[in-house]
Amino acid sequence: MPHRPSAHTDPVLSKNTAAGLNNKNAAGNSDDDDGNITGHQARVIANHGSELTLRAENGETFSASPKKKLDLVVTGDLVLWQAEQYGVARVTSVLPRTGTLARTDRAGRAKPIATNVNQVLVVTAPKPPFDTLLLDRYCVAAATIGAEIAIIINKTDLLDKTTSETAHNIEALYSSLGYKVARCCVKDPDGLSQVRPLLDDRISILVGQSGVGKSSILKALMPEQEIKTGHLSDNSGLGRHTTTVTNWYDLAHNGAIIDSPGVRQFSLEHLDSVDIQAGFREISEHAAQCKFNDCSHQHEPECHVLAALVNGEINKDRYDHFLQLIRSE
Repeated sequence: MPHRPSAHTDPVLSKNTAAGLNNKNAAGNSDDDDGNITGHQARVIANHGSELTLRAENGETFSASPKKKLDLVVTGDLVLWQAEQYGVARVTSVLPRTGTLARTDRAGRAKPIATNVNQVLVVTAPKPPFDTLLLDRYCVAAATIGAEIAIIINKTDLLDKTTSETAHNIEALYSSLGYKVARCCVKDPDGLSQVRPLLDDRISILVGQSGVGKSSILKALMPEQEIKTGHLSDNSGLGRHTTTVTNWYDLAHNGAIIDSPGVRQFSLEHLDSVDIQAGFREISEHAAQCKFNDCSHQHEPECHVLAALVNGEINKDRYDHFLQLIRSE
């Protein structure tokens, strides 16, 4: 169920209005004879396919349909809308985006998931099993849009001797690379103490495998909201899709969080090797010192990436993930 605020005002919408944002700032076409794009501004807080849930500057929420000429409108979009006959609201254009998280669709094109985000919160957990390849895919995707990355190790109450060691290794590795890492247990009264500071003044999106507990984290952050939570499949041990719609929720301190449906795969085939390399911070740093500008970091002489790998400065799993993504693009 999408968020239905009654009094919240969107700081970005308010800022745009105060600044006198006009139709020339809009992206899209118009049916006006003069080519002007007109309408009222609103934020997309949920996308149900053919129907959107919008929030106006005053906090009022309502349903609207996008014009067919528009590309996919996603949660987080700032849009212009007009009232039509019989009380129907129609989205006429999408304002310029920043921070659009996307994955590859079946046609090999980038498909946006949510937009205007500046932080990606990757949730992982011991059940379903930790997936560091998926984690690295999200690190790459976030790097391409200039978003911060924070990793949440959830369900810490389920850690045993083996998974506790894995969690420690993940925390140590990614912290050493400059990523923020937080531990979380929604069953513990203080289990969100490391997560809450990550959210202030940021528009974050929760991502990760199905079943890692994204919706449970959101429910614990916002107990007043009607947020469904699920359980792992008894047969497969994999997560079920509790969240089926990407929803926007407002937080205190000018923050917002987007809850996205869980995934089992997150394809990046629409990205090129330059984008992928940029998403591996340590590899990108050493690659700048390679003898050849087009070094593949696999067999070339005087390759600083391979030298760093041998010296233990680059983690072997991260290097293998880098090669796997490069070869699949």
